[in-house]
Amino acid sequence: MLKLLRRKKVAKRIFYVLAALIIPAFIIWGSASSIEKNKTPNYAGIIFGKKVSFDDFSKAMLAWDTQLKLQYGEKAKEIATAFFNPTQATWERLIILHETKRRKLRASDSEIITALTNMPFLQKNNGFDPQAYELFLRYSLNMQPRTFEEQLRENLSMAKLFKEITDGVAISDDEVKKEYEKVNVQTRVKYVFFSSKGYKDKAPVTEDEAKAYYESSKEKFKVPPQINASYCGIEFKENATEDDKTKIKEQVTKALALAKTKGLAEAAKEENLEIKETGLFGFEDPIPGLGWMPQLSSVLFDLSKDNLSKVIETPRGVYVFMIKDKKEAYVPEYAQAKDKAKDALLNEKSKEIARNNAKEFLNSVKTKSLSFEKAAQESGLAVKETPLFAHEGYISELGMAQPLKDAAFQLAKDAVYESPIELEQGFYDIRSIETIPFDEEKFKKEKEDFAKQLLESNRNKVFNDFSENLKKQARLTSFIPDTKVK
Repeated sequence: MLKLLRRKKVAKRIFYVLAALIIPAFIIWGSASSIEKNKTPNYAGIIFGKKVSFDDFSKAMLAWDTQLKLQYGEKAKEIATAFFNPTQATWERLIILHETKRRKLRASDSEIITALTNMPFLQKNNGFDPQAYELFLRYSLNMQPRTFEEQLRENLSMAKLFKEITDGVAISDDEVKKEYEKVNVQTRVKYVFFSSKGYKDKAPVTEDEAKAYYESSKEKFKVPPQINASYCGIEFKENATEDDKTKIKEQVTKALALAKTKGLAEAAKEENLEIKETGLFGFEDPIPGLGWMPQLSSVLFDLSKDNLSKVIETPRGVYVFMIKDKKEAYVPEYAQAKDKAKDALLNEKSKEIARNNAKEFLNSVKTKSLSFEKAAQESGLAVKETPLFAHEGYISELGMAQPLKDAAFQLAKDAVYESPIELEQGFYDIRSIETIPFDEEKFKKEKEDFAKQLLESNRNKVFNDFSENLKKQARLTSFIPDTKVK
């Protein structure tokens, strides 16, 4: 029956297709894969103890790219660049597919036909239009029908796995109401702030104190592993075209080939490229001269000393690197670390003063029977007010501030929280201004839709947990370098 769908033609722009069929959670994992970039075996990698061929990896990457286009349409590239790593996403797709095969979850031809014939953008006159399908494949995806249909079969199989894993997830009316309250009940508070770093002038540190602090906590001052790399390459001009970038990559590739026999310096000279040196830097540091590039740092820290990298394309340009020096982690002597030791101790002393001042302020409110505002006035402190915020919301100027939100929603009107609330920047004392309950009538109208959204969210969490565990079981070893979205 699938062949019957391939005989007629039309094309429309696509925006969303498989959202109801495919759960995107499984392609948003982190980047914990084991990448060994210096080895060049004749296969892409290993999952579950089995080798994955380059051909299978390429097919999976194409399927992932198709899925992205179907879900996000003309926004696909923008979204992929911001949120996804194609190499990692492809491995994650392969890991999920491995599990569908292990469980013998496979979509039938009739299920594929049903999915195809119900795609909204392939409808005409209230029915499926084979002509639209053919031209959609030709002009929107540049893909043969059989390839697309097999990708769809995989997607439907993954949807079956999602259903199998999450079928037992349920929510009660109490859970729905509780979560609705988190989103819709709002409160606001007054607060005074005590900066953790605002009391350094009142917390002098002597040389003996700094040295004693260093001796008692040397590990805090441990310098992580560092490398020094030399490199040559070409940066992209601001308006570089894809052809420009291709030519640049070809030139740098030529330089790499020369470097393998003549050395990087001589290769750079022959190709008229400048050799630069980063100087020592750590894995989490910006790369001197290039900026903060975690993926590039991952590549460089995997290289052995005097080894050449592959040709590496970054948003800035194309480069070849060679590691000149590697320095193992070490604990510096006090003479080298004393400035950091003094500053760290100064920060701790300042933080402790801030904590004590926040406690004293609350004590003055309680023991002197002063109002929140009067106590602040007598202490020369500014009182600020937050706008209304929800338990799951963002507070202007404070951020997510979850400990403060947790405390605020415990307070009755005009009540002062019993202890200072510690956030990264310092300590806060708060007083409730008002709490606005959610609208019961509105809740009744929105309950059904909200419950559906909550159930879907809970299912995604369950599947994400399952996926993370599956990923660990896969013991991924990848010989594919991280790729850019094209």
